[in-house]
Amino acid sequence: MKKNENVLPFLEKFMLPPDDYEIFKFGGSSLKNEERGIKTMLKYFSSYFTEEQLKENMARYNLQTMFDIVKRYFAKEYGYIGTEIELSNLYQNSINSYIYNDRINPAFVHIDELFESTVMGFLLAMFKWSKDFENLETYGECFKYVLFLMNDVCIFGEMQGIDANQALMDTVNGDIQILQLAEDCYWTIVVFSLAHEIAHAYLAAIGREYTKEHPEKEEYDADMIAYHIVLKIIMEEKDSDTILEDYTYLAPMIYMDFFDLYYYTDRVMYKTVFYDWQHPTPVKRKNRLFAVADNDDYDFDTVDGNHLYSGFLDVYDEFKDQLLMKMERGKLDKVLRTEKRELMRRRSDND
Repeated sequence: MKKNENVLPFLEKFMLPPDDYEIFKFGGSSLKNEERGIKTMLKYFSSYFTEEQLKENMARYNLQTMFDIVKRYFAKEYGYIGTEIELSNLYQNSINSYIYNDRINPAFVHIDELFESTVMGFLLAMFKWSKDFENLETYGECFKYVLFLMNDVCIFGEMQGIDANQALMDTVNGDIQILQLAEDCYWTIVVFSLAHEIAHAYLAAIGREYTKEHPEKEEYDADMIAYHIVLKIIMEEKDSDTILEDYTYLAPMIYMDFFDLYYYTDRVMYKTVFYDWQHPTPVKRKNRLFAVADNDDYDFDTVDGNHLYSGFLDVYDEFKDQLLMKMERGKLDKVLRTEKRELMRRRSDND
């Protein structure tokens, strides 16, 4: 997604003042608490990590490091330096990433804190659900948590509270395999998201133009470039300092499925139909990504990744089936927030 006063309809419509840059760049707040995060990890995974190891891992894997790697690969693969592009990371109540590029101020890519916590929580719950599908308690807890993410977090933009995080961690308690799977796929999704946003700046820099009849083509092009960057990093950074694991190569598809579940939940619970004149549906974007992955230019082991994605799709379909069934039977009435959703819809229509 991009935020540029020359292209976004609501910016054009209301002719926002020149300090929009400040609003987007510095708007929001930070809810991160790394010390609490370390304590939580030690509580549930003390058999596998020390505090020092966790701190070392955080120093190696973080948004800024991944951002720098992505920019390095843009220079290598496309000759696009993009050194002026900065990284923004605050809580702005959105699970979406975007790039602000008004050609006047330094462009920046925003990855919301809500994106970070939501995607990681989603991966943990879905992979745990897939692994222990026959365990009715795990099944129930994972379904409830994913529903909470889709409803309270994605639709209404609310950060998960301590109670929600604790419920998730109680479910995955000590399962180091699930933690590793989720973390590895998470960083591949982060790299894809960062690369997708930088791709918008690259396409603008080379003068690529898009017609009003097919504005979605820019999103497809940004996806193709971003996925190329992901696959090149997977292929070329294979050593003791591996950045992205082979088996996570389908993580961008999981990311598209995440959004598809979000829109599906909104449609089933609140009769809201996804429409964005500039962005194609997640399913269409995912199908384009599969075409890239099948290209013979990319050569790496895909077996484990295929198995992981197959298991993910099982619970992806299960969530849809259960959501529809429970909605039809009135079992979701207590979590419905119809009035607030309708208020959000009216505000959106007025914009």
